Amino acid sequence: MTTNLLSVRPGTGRTGRSFIGVMLVAAVAIFASIFGGTWVAHADEAPGTSPTTLPGTVPTEPDPEPEAPAGPEIAIAVAGDGEAGVVWAAPRVGEPGDGVSYLVTSTPDSGELIVDAPVRHVVVEGLTNGLEYVFSVVAVGPSGSSAPTTTNAVTPDSGEAFSIEQLQKLERHLQDKLNKAHGRFHDARGKARAKFEKHEGRALSNFDKHVGQAESRFQRFEGKAHARLERARGTDRFDRVHEKTTEQLNRAEERLIEQINRLEERLDDKLGDLSERLDDQLTRLHEKLTERLDHLREQLLERLEDDGEHDDDDEHHSEPVRTPQPAI
Repeated sequence: MTTNLLSVRPGTGRTGRSFIGVMLVAAVAIFASIFGGTWVAHADEAPGTSPTTLPGTVPTEPDPEPEAPAGPEIAIAVAGDGEAGVVWAAPRVGEPGDGVSYLVTSTPDSGELIVDAPVRHVVVEGLTNGLEYVFSVVAVGPSGSSAPTTTNAVTPDSGEAFSIEQLQKLERHLQDKLNKAHGRFHDARGKARAKFEKHEGRALSNFDKHVGQAESRFQRFEGKAHARLERARGTDRFDRVHEKTTEQLNRAEERLIEQINRLEERLDDKLGDLSERLDDQLTRLHEKLTERLDHLREQLLERLEDDGEHDDDDEHHSEPVRTPQPAI
């Protein structure tokens, strides 16, 4: 009588160390080489049914959906005489020819202007002096539109003025500040993810280590059980030893499965906790970036208001005329 004492070891789905798993893979490879075709087992197939055969096919993933262009994150308006200048900054400015443009809409008259990237300023003319205006800027591309970004409110007046050079300077300054803020954000996010990956790798390594130790103990026990059975082979106590050894191996296998399940639960808890902490950290970084951009916007508006007050002072307080003194 031939007796098979090889127990089916539990497959963890993470380590792939199971002896029976290796044997099954080898058997499938041999079977496929003989009969041909690619065999794919589906989780939703009923037990005992034949797997789906896909001869010579390779599964492909659908192309990802194109993303809408990144919209402006800061937009500022300055008042002029019957006009207003609108300046904005976006994380990705866009390049000529890539199809990205900016739609600027004024309220209350709902006038619209379109500006092609990478230009990030525009002069809205034909406004009514004394009437308050607000502008929204939307990035438009072949794959869709971004969310609108709203400017501060401005009131055109005959005493207000600005130049294209001033708008261009404000545009460069605004984009530079935004780029630096995003640079700090990306650096911080990269460090947070690197820290997560480090702890994740350590947790997976510890899991593999403990699973390997548990499987090694089971294999040593299994080897001793085989040795005892071989020593009893051909004797009148073989059946009794075989029955006892089989029971011991079954109990050892159950303990191994329970131990690996506990290790997997602890690993899932650990990875879940790490993922939750990473999400919280990234959320705080986003909030910090938003606060920084709001603060930048407030600073620029205060500076523009101060510059306007200084211009008014210069108009009302001109330099006195100096009379040359006669030479002695």
